[in-house]
Amino acid sequence: MANFITSLNLAAGLGALLALPDHRLLAIGLILLAAVLDVADGAVARRTGGTAFGAQLDSLADLLCFCVVPAYALVVTVDAGARVPAAVAGAGFLVAGAWRLARFPLVKQQGHFVGLPTPAAGAPLLILALWAPAVLAVAGGVLLAALMVGTVRFPSVVAAAATVRHPRLHGRRSLNRVRRIRAGRRRVLPRRPLRRPRSEAPVGRPDPGRRRRAAARAGRLLRVVRRASGRHR
Repeated sequence: MANFITSLNLAAGLGALLALPDHRLLAIGLILLAAVLDVADGAVARRTGGTAFGAQLDSLADLLCFCVVPAYALVVTVDAGARVPAAVAGAGFLVAGAWRLARFPLVKQQGHFVGLPTPAAGAPLLILALWAPAVLAVAGGVLLAALMVGTVRFPSVVAAAATVRHPRLHGRRSLNRVRRIRAGRRRVLPRRPLRRPRSEAPVGRPDPGRRRRAAARAGRLLRVVRRASGRHR
């Protein structure tokens, strides 16, 4: 199921690429749909158990949808005078996205991403390329490319949702704390019969040990009284 969603993601990216530069709203809509599908296939893969094939397919889909399409849009939508800087920025953005995707399976990322994820970089660059001035679009492409290849940590979708649900949990271990809380809530302990203390006798039944102890105390008290009365005589 996750691979099917990723394939739809690839199809949406191809549609956005073919829609440029004439149908800009359609291209934006398809890229936003690809971002939603990217989150969905990740959630399905985590629930069903992802495979190496699915991970490679997802990287290819991200490269097309969030790297190739925005870089192409940056080049074909600017004026002729800014075509060369836009091409350089677009090529740098594409290479940075490829590096980011190649580094993703090699870095241990728990609750956060090392470097800006490609969906979070590709969608803003596409919007800048289609409607912002050329200078702002080129500068945005350079900045987003630097954030992708950098080592700045960004929270994952799961960690961000956990922080919203549990605002008191902060820091790197907040996701692990939420997972432990959820595991404790879901864990159902087997029912065990209640055990009475050994000294407690069942209700309605005589306790022979208790009777013996009471008789011993009464005997000791009687002996003390007899000794005291004998002395006074």
